[in-house]
Amino acid sequence: MQKFFRKILQQLRSQVNFITRRKSNITILALLTSCFVFSQNRIPPPPCYANDNTGAGGVIGNGHFLHFDDEDFLNLHFYSPTDGGNFDAVLVIYMDTGGPGRTILDQTVDDSDDPYRIAITNSNAFGFGSTVTFPDGFEASYAIAIDSNSGGLYAIPSTGNIGNGDLNYITSVNSTLTSNTQSHFDISILYSDIGISPQDELLIVAMYVGHDGYTFDEGYGDGIWPGTQGADAVFFSGFRAFSSDQVGCRTTALSIDENDGNIIDATFVNNRLQINGVNDEVTINVYDLLGRNVSKITQQISGYAKIPIELLKDQLQFIVVESSNKKKVIKVIPH
Repeated sequence: MQKFFRKILQQLRSQVNFITRRKSNITILALLTSCFVFSQNRIPPPPCYANDNTGAGGVIGNGHFLHFDDEDFLNLHFYSPTDGGNFDAVLVIYMDTGGPGRTILDQTVDDSDDPYRIAITNSNAFGFGSTVTFPDGFEASYAIAIDSNSGGLYAIPSTGNIGNGDLNYITSVNSTLTSNTQSHFDISILYSDIGISPQDELLIVAMYVGHDGYTFDEGYGDGIWPGTQGADAVFFSGFRAFSSDQVGCRTTALSIDENDGNIIDATFVNNRLQINGVNDEVTINVYDLLGRNVSKITQQISGYAKIPIELLKDQLQFIVVESSNKKKVIKVIPH
């Protein structure tokens, strides 16, 4: 991972001529963020997409985020479109790290000590208490709460009733969200703060909740029905997953084994993309580090193919291979 990150830094130094030395983790995060400029034509593949619901104007539901690692730090860059509404509520991100956690937030979980705890526990302090059921196999042990004023990481006790002040505040998430009309922002935490390493897979779902506990239908993870509002119950059926060993986001509303069956058997060897076991038309897109689409190939495959692809030497690139029902993302630094 260190070699991979050093490659990224080398490329950034060659593209940003005023960067002369690495000063701190915060500097690195700022540099990476400045290079990931998002638009419809420039999105590094593939981000974690939200659920497309628009009950709050799409500020969360039409957004996405990218994850990247700085050795000990988990960094997330969010795109949050504010053309349909301002970021006036709280984005709550529930995390499953593999340890014991909650499979449901019901009436036994109600911390109304402050607006962030209200949002995380869907407190009924203002009459908007919701029951939140997480997907099969998902146990929420941590939560992040973010609005334009603050962002913090909290531990969720895995057993017992949770009342006022019982959610354990751990640390700030270094949020750069300072305005409710801001469309891009970053957060970062130490992996050790949530008890995992960068190689461990992290599962998340997320909700957009008012400071008074009012639930909107926007979030990350399948199962929030369009039109969900107020005190309506939420039943998640899928989550988002990622780690430092995979590029982009794994989306699942099924079991992990079923999802893995949707990955194309493709490898990049000796400047050729080798595809096996596909009888379909495939689209191959190549993206550079800044998310620019530098080439696109469409080809019919009959079982097996070797497709020459010209890549820039010593630069990180992403090869995205897609058929009608499968996908594979390959990160390459050709020499």
